[in-house]
Amino acid sequence: MAGRPRGSGEKKGIPLCPRHLGSHVRRYGTYGQPGARRQLYQCLPDNASKHTFAGVLPRRMLGIDTECDACETHLASFEGPPTPRHFHFSVREAAQALYDVAQGNSYTSAAQAAWRHAGQRANGRRQSQLVANWVETLTPIATEHLKETSWPETIVCDSMSYQLKNKGGRRGRRKQVFAVLAVWGYPANSPRGRLWALTASHSATKADWVKLFDTLPGTPDLVVCDGAKSISGAVKAKWPLVNPPAHWPEPAAPFIYRCEHHLSQNAFKALKRLKLESDAPLMVALRDAFKSPAQWAHFRSLAAAHVGIAEWCRTNDKLIKCQSAWRANLPPHRANGAVEAALQVVKAATDYRSLVLGNKYRTNQMLELVMASINGQADVDVFARALRTGLRNGAVTQPQLTCVDKGTRTRKVNGVLAEATNLPSLRR
Repeated sequence: MAGRPRGSGEKKGIPLCPRHLGSHVRRYGTYGQPGARRQLYQCLPDNASKHTFAGVLPRRMLGIDTECDACETHLASFEGPPTPRHFHFSVREAAQALYDVAQGNSYTSAAQAAWRHAGQRANGRRQSQLVANWVETLTPIATEHLKETSWPETIVCDSMSYQLKNKGGRRGRRKQVFAVLAVWGYPANSPRGRLWALTASHSATKADWVKLFDTLPGTPDLVVCDGAKSISGAVKAKWPLVNPPAHWPEPAAPFIYRCEHHLSQNAFKALKRLKLESDAPLMVALRDAFKSPAQWAHFRSLAAAHVGIAEWCRTNDKLIKCQSAWRANLPPHRANGAVEAALQVVKAATDYRSLVLGNKYRTNQMLELVMASINGQADVDVFARALRTGLRNGAVTQPQLTCVDKGTRTRKVNGVLAEATNLPSLRR
């Protein structure tokens, strides 16, 4: 034979042989268990022995010719959905489960939906572990095209802690179980940003933020935060030249900018005892106090007669003078409301299951899906396409990691304790 005879490569649904490109390929029976049989192909190369193969994503047999409900196209029995090797479920069924998790559904409900769609094809227990494994192994492939490549012009940082009652401590005392660190990003000249990074960590310390900042190259021009020392300290450690004195000719990057909303809220607390009307001069001056040094000086002059707010002004005077001096020359982002709103969505999607989240790697893959949903990028068709492309191109599924409550696991050699291996756990 000289290459592939006419029709062999043009027949719908017949793939190329990965070992002998251009050889003649034909359908050659099926394999697999009843209800989950796959199409098998035979390759007849010119200068090698014939052999059979199924392909990276063999098609599941439909049993009878049918119509595709999505595209209203007639399908032959061998044109079933692409299904990864050793999977009972198709790529699209896995993509649908990932989408369900991205929308905040539990692993259990997503697994139940997958089993219902599969009917009697699949075997095994109907447990949440099915989708948990998909989240762990398939999410890196499904979301690879969504990965950010560098830090944008402005980043807005905040974190959220998950706490439990400490049964062994004082009454009512709570302890932090883990935290979620979030970064909202604004590219240059873009009024609308998106959730740039989202990660789970045991804590939200300076070291945790530095680790997050190390995940991408580049230096933002502006970092907006709520005054958390862990964030500002991490910014100074990662990008040492920050916030120059007000007399410098230009600001260094990145400029750490305290969220104006939080500054206003703290000032309102200091003013609360005065019981002023909303149209009082001091209250009116507060609305524009952070926009320029002159407006800040005007507010301070009005506040000087009131002890509580005067003390607050003295404490924050250096910070606000510097911010207001550079405000007009910095990117136009002044508050962290966008990242706070995103964290509320994350909380709604994860809070009900926070008691069982322990596997750090799997939790972060789940957060990748939630982040895609927040950014309007979660889509069943897009996930399915990315999975098919990635698996056909040789993408390797990540190994499943043990979900434990402690950070170490012992290993024995011939019954003797040999070492303790660190596990990526959220718990301590």
